Amino acid sequence: MFFLRKLGHDKDIIEEIKKIAQKLDIKTGWFNAIGALKDLEYGFYDQEKKQYKKFLFKNPCEIVSCTGNISLVNNEIFVHAHIAFSDEQGILRGGHLFKGRIFACEVVILPSIDILKREFDKKTRLKLWK
Repeated sequence: MFFLRKLGHDKDIIEEIKKIAQKLDIKTGWFNAIGALKDLEYGFYDQEKKQYKKFLFKNPCEIVSCTGNISLVNNEIFVHAHIAFSDEQGILRGGHLFKGRIFACEVVILPSIDILKREFDKKTRLKLWK
């Protein structure tokens, strides 16, 4: 079973996916999204410094691929997403997606019967599945 949804115009993509997961009681799952965004915050995790380097992209862009998972952190739904997007000249960028304002977006969510929880990992300093 999977769920297909249109996400809200001018809403944040991460918050919209989280809201759908909460409404459908999806505690763990996988998703893919296509569409267009603007005002993105995305990043790259520096493995030596163990912190994200964040980038802002304010212009309209096309989602080439947005994929991620849903799991629990402290029993709250957590959306982990990566994105590849292109600008009006077709230049591709991407990384970990923190937020992005939706112009138009469609998502498919595949729930899992397994319930996965994230916990702080000392080696990576990330919250990973336990």
